[in-house]
Amino acid sequence: MTRNRRYRRALRLGEPAGELTWVFDPSVPPRPFVELRLPTRVQRHEAAAWCRRQTLSELGAVGLDPDGSVAWRVGAGGAGSETTPAAWFAAPGDLPDVTPSHLESCLLLAAAEVVDAVVLCDGIAHAPAEPITEPTAAGSTPSRRYALFSSDAWRYDAAADTVLPTRSDLLVKSIGAAGTGNIERESATFTDTRRGPYFSTGKMAPILEVAVRDASLLNREPTPSDKPTVLVTAPFLARGGAEHTLFETMRELSDQCRFAIATLAPHHPKLGDRRDDFRTITDRIYCLGDMVHPAAMYGMLVGLIDSLGAEVLYNANSTTLFYEFAPRLRLDRPGLRIIDHLYDHRVGYIDCYSEDLRDNVDVCVAENHRIAEVLTGDRGWPADRVPVIWPCGRSSDAFPPPSERARTRHRIRDEMGIDPGDVVFFTAARMHQQKRPLDLVELARRVRDLEHVQFLMAGGGELEDEVDHAIRGAGARIRRLPFRSDIPDLIVAADVGCLVSDFEGLPVFMLECLQAGRPFLGTDVGDMGEVLRRTGAGIVVDRPGDLDALEAGVRRLAEADEWADLARHATDAGGQFDPINCAAAYHRAFIGRDP
Repeated sequence: MTRNRRYRRALRLGEPAGELTWVFDPSVPPRPFVELRLPTRVQRHEAAAWCRRQTLSELGAVGLDPDGSVAWRVGAGGAGSETTPAAWFAAPGDLPDVTPSHLESCLLLAAAEVVDAVVLCDGIAHAPAEPITEPTAAGSTPSRRYALFSSDAWRYDAAADTVLPTRSDLLVKSIGAAGTGNIERESATFTDTRRGPYFSTGKMAPILEVAVRDASLLNREPTPSDKPTVLVTAPFLARGGAEHTLFETMRELSDQCRFAIATLAPHHPKLGDRRDDFRTITDRIYCLGDMVHPAAMYGMLVGLIDSLGAEVLYNANSTTLFYEFAPRLRLDRPGLRIIDHLYDHRVGYIDCYSEDLRDNVDVCVAENHRIAEVLTGDRGWPADRVPVIWPCGRSSDAFPPPSERARTRHRIRDEMGIDPGDVVFFTAARMHQQKRPLDLVELARRVRDLEHVQFLMAGGGELEDEVDHAIRGAGARIRRLPFRSDIPDLIVAADVGCLVSDFEGLPVFMLECLQAGRPFLGTDVGDMGEVLRRTGAGIVVDRPGDLDALEAGVRRLAEADEWADLARHATDAGGQFDPINCAAAYHRAFIGRDP
């Protein structure tokens, strides 16, 4: 059944919308020429410069007179000709600062799911944050600036500088802002999905089958670069240690490598959002996890590998989808260098490391020595393919300069009502069971007799409500702050870093504390215990959940002489965790040689 017949039949049914389901259609989509349709007031040279910034080899710009005739045309790669109309078009109007990943994300999605338009509504720089509740709104300003339209369902009116539908039964995929519940309309209730809702002018059937095609069949031409291109896959770009090390590594290597990022899971607001930070390094950020059904993910990822000319795929603490994709990537793109990253030897993705994976992954970066021992000792990996790369701390300029630290400490303590002589134990972590935040609440309750000791937690997540409830009932000197971007300042304002985690690779927060000369109290998980024992910069508790031992550590660190001795060791150790050292090790993993 053709696309139009399929959807018109579905939309004529009178039932309100229920679940949206996907069926896989392996048919080869036609080459999707993309045109940038513009009023003639946009100069040709301006449009040509804008097109050159895009990653779309098939993008061309067309200037239209008010009567719709072509005034000028800028060709690019496979752009449509006078006699071959483009299958898709964009109409950004006055050429706002739309990043290259916007249109490419829309095109990949349009090729993967059979829809009439794609609109990126939220989580995209400069895009409108309001949800689109009517499909015709996709063609109006400002939404159309961030949309791609099917030429057989929409037309561009050059005189009015607007996009108009050519039929009533439109299926529009809107990504982002409208993805959190039901939208009531006069005709029906539309159930949103995690990866973006669909809208139509008619009532949808209880089950709407959206065909999923393979976006890797676009036959994309790679964009040239004089640097090796690394495509990073990540679950999302939240605020955490993994994202911190990734950001610092990419920043240090930005002169030596060209980076792009594809996220494979939906972003969760409670975990924080660092996408704007990463856009200072690369504007090629493709939020696939927020956009597509998993059935379309592989084809979109391969489409990106081809269009970017990626030579390296680095799976940075990503999702289990990577382990489904790796064998297919090795077969389909044998020249691609595939790098994985593991953060724990007991739980998580280590379970995916079968013998077969050795043939499909070139290098596995182990975040600590225990991971490397398991892979080389139990899983048969050669040691030279399992480099141990510890996460990095912060660059020195991220902390207040030494001359300003006393002033910073006083300012923050004054803002929070903390007495100058109090000993503050500080934790920055997600409110997740891995971090055992409820243990910290209980620990604070146990040492209530130490009137000069208090605890400070910064971070959010799935347990934040439970943690806040426990804090209210503890009667102890402990508070929780939401995610903060000024962690270095908070570390300077505190006295002791603390993590009571159930498992870790090597927590970045601990390294930051040592860089600032703050001793640390931690559990013996990952390489946390090894670092603290080797440097003498803190106290290690052998077993997570051992509150008696943790309480003893708090009481020791609350003593001035004990604190001062450990702080000296922390200051001596901090310099080895500079991001420059970490980035050099990652460059060797990515490229297979020293910088």
